[in-house]
This record gives sequence, C-alpha cells and structure tokens, in this order.
Amino acid sequence: MSQEYDRIFKENIEEIILPLAQKVLGLPDPERLIEVPDDIQRTVERRPDFLKIVATAAGQNQYVLQLEFQTADEPDMVYRMLEYSALLLRKYKIPVRQFVFYIGSKPARMVDRLEQEDLTFRFYVRNVVETPYTEFLATTKPEEALLAILADLGNDAPETVVNRILLTLRSLVPGMLDLEKFLRQLEMLAKLRDLQDLTIKQIEKMPLTYDLETDIRFLQGKEKGKQEGKLEGKLEGKLEGKLEGQQVGRYEARREDIQALLKANMGTPEQIALVLNVPLLFVLDIQADITRNDS
Repeated sequence: MSQEYDRIFKENIEEIILPLAQKVLGLPDPERLIEVPDDIQRTVERRPDFLKIVATAAGQNQYVLQLEFQTADEPDMVYRMLEYSALLLRKYKIPVRQFVFYIGSKPARMVDRLEQEDLTFRFYVRNVVETPYTEFLATTKPEEALLAILADLGNDAPETVVNRILLTLRSLVPGMLDLEKFLRQLEMLAKLRDLQDLTIKQIEKMPLTYDLETDIRFLQGKEKGKQEGKLEGKLEGKLEGKLEGQQVGRYEARREDIQALLKANMGTPEQIALVLNVPLLFVLDIQADITRNDS
C-alpha cells in the first residue's frame, strides 16, 4: 500500500480495530489487546500493519491477530502471510488469525490459501467495498466514520454519502484542528473511489469557521437557557423549568449552524436533526425561514 494511505491507517488503527473486528472481520469483541514485542516484527521483510495478541473470556483462548491493509491485489500475498504465520506460531505457539483488509474499489482476487502435499494454509480477505457505508457511520469514532467513503454506497448518490460523512465528522469532532486532520484524511481516502474532487467541493461548502463551543451565539444561548430555566422554574417548578430553558437555549445555539448546513445543501433536514440532536420541527422551521427570505 502507498505510504500516504498506510500512514492514515496506522494513525487510526487503535481506534478502529474493535469496529473492524466486529463489523467486517466477524470476530468476537476482544477483552484486551496485548502488545507484540518489536523483535518478532523485525524478523520479516515488512512490518505487519497491525499485530496484537488478543485475549478473550477472562484471559482464556488467546490468539495472535494480524491485520494487513491492501490497496493492491497482490498475487503473492499468500506467501507473505505464510511467512508471518510460521514465525508467529514458532514464537507464541497459539493460534494465528490473519486478515487482509482490502480497500480497493473491486473485490480482491488474490489467492488466500495454499495446499501442497504436506501443507495446508489459508488467511482471510475482507473487502470493505462489500460492507454498507451506513455501518461505519453508526459510530462515536471519527476514525471509523472515515471508512464509509470506501464502503458500499448502495443506491445512494456519492454526493449524499459524502455529505453524510461530513455531517458525522462535524458532530464527532468539536475542535477545528482535529476536524481539519480528519477532513484531509477523508480527501486522501476519497481518491481510492475517484471521489476526491467531489469531497473537496463539499468540504469547501462546510461552515468551517463556525466553532460552536466558542461562538457568541452559543454562549448567549446557554445564558438564555439558564435564564428561561430560572423563570420557568418559578412558575412550574425550578428543576423542570431550568432543564426546559437550557434545552431551548441549546436549540437556539444551533440555529446559525443549521442555517449554514441547509444553505450549503449539506444533508436533508432529517439528517441534520439527527446529527445535531435537535428536533426535526426546529430544522424545518429554519428551512421555512430561509425559503421565505429568499423568495
């Protein structure tokens, strides 16, 4: 795999390994992951992309998990994986599970097994393009949401998919510097699906200068929520009123963000309401205001 893609996955692997194990590899949820010493990794021509000992069931049934990320459909991959397997078996004497996480645009055709008179060996290839992209968006980790751009888009238009990924990243990453890092990674991964130009255009439409946590309207909204909560509390009970006032203030604090997303056509009202955690009616009211002002 080229260095630019390799770097992205190695930066994010610790955060995405559990979702990958469950959603793509079909492995049970590991109880813990144990580091593999560097000396075993230095005995092979190339370092594995991901190599850990997995412990399940309170420390029982340990196995070595090796995961490789591939953009190229390498015909000799089976020999490379066999070499890894032999070294790991000799070192740890526990089962070795090996997977190639293939991120090419079409399913891989590489040979995944080797059978000779006194030898039977196989590893497993998993094609991310066969996984529905929505599975990667049902997450709390931005590193996992990035994988949606490589998955099966189904019948959804690429523009819709990119917008949903951007909305998800925006909701999961509050800090602008961190968000920009993930946007750069998304642009890079989009090249693998010939979607880089579209992704860049959609990113340029994003209201990136809007920082919700420091925006004056957000702070005013919080204060308004507190004041409305106090007033409502006097009339109908302090606790209930305070919570309601804070909720109103939180919704109002999102108004400019919702307006910017709607004007940039960055998702449907339903998607925006879901990602920003506000009532759909609130988003529809803002959409109606925009329509009236534009007419």
